[in-house]
Amino acid sequence: MSRRNPALVLPLFIALACVAMLAGALFCQHVLGWDPCTLCVQIRLWLSLAAILALLLSATAALKQNWLGFVLWPLLLASSGMAVVDNAHVALIEIGIMESTSCWPFPFYSDYLPLHEYLPGVFMSGGICGQNDYTIIGIPFTIWTLLGVAGLFLFSLFSLWRAIRSPRS
Repeated sequence: MSRRNPALVLPLFIALACVAMLAGALFCQHVLGWDPCTLCVQIRLWLSLAAILALLLSATAALKQNWLGFVLWPLLLASSGMAVVDNAHVALIEIGIMESTSCWPFPFYSDYLPLHEYLPGVFMSGGICGQNDYTIIGIPFTIWTLLGVAGLFLFSLFSLWRAIRSPRS
């Protein structure tokens, strides 16, 4: 019985996790009526980028082009890490440690990549950072998302470690 290549399989789980978090965010927005703030929309961008990079990593492993991992793994870690940074920023605003004025009404990329015009249902922000009273089983939604993106970052680190340790075929 052959062992599965972690460099091929684990990035697929990362992509699946990103898509699941994006689907959850879109469900909350469009079905439950929760408006995302600007930083929440930026987190969606980072998750989208991480999903694409994870799929590319899996494809490069399947095609035995592992050298592309030297570019793709750092980008994946950066995008998942930025999701953690932006989510932590929202959480700090929400609990009152940071001022909500640190949240600009337009995402950082809106001037040169106007995703809010191309895909407004996904990348248009309507909420205000720090004014979130949405909870799931009594825990603020921001904390749930922070746990999700932090878990994604840690799983990405673990996946990189496994890809490095796996025998080359």
